Amino acid sequence: YVTKPFSPQELILRMQAVLRRCYPAEPETVHLENATLDLANADVLRRDTGEHLTLTVKERAILDTLARNANRIVTTDALCEAAWGDSFGYAQSLMTHVRRIREKIEKDPSQPQSLVTAKGLGYKLNVLKDR
Repeated sequence: YVTKPFSPQELILRMQAVLRRCYPAEPETVHLENATLDLANADVLRRDTGEHLTLTVKERAILDTLARNANRIVTTDALCEAAWGDSFGYAQSLMTHVRRIREKIEKDPSQPQSLVTAKGLGYKLNVLKDR
């Protein structure tokens, strides 16, 4: 409830406060089988080599969408929408980006454990519970 008169800035601040309470912040750190993702800094820490790798803007958008839907299948259309704002004609580019992500997070990108393909549906990010 906001009493009149009110400034538009006050209304925006109150709405943001309500949304923060209703929709908690997304996870900034995601633990995978072989890597830890720091989505806030677009950074990957590989456990096997100890190296830090930087994510591109598209890779971060794809991983952010997958992390918000951890351990669930996300359709290719939803991932294209998250990365490009449109789902038409980006499926091949999405496959290329997924391959590059796998090279950064997987021990063996050809046998993925964390970012798996759900044939004909999309992709699933297997996230470890708590570390």
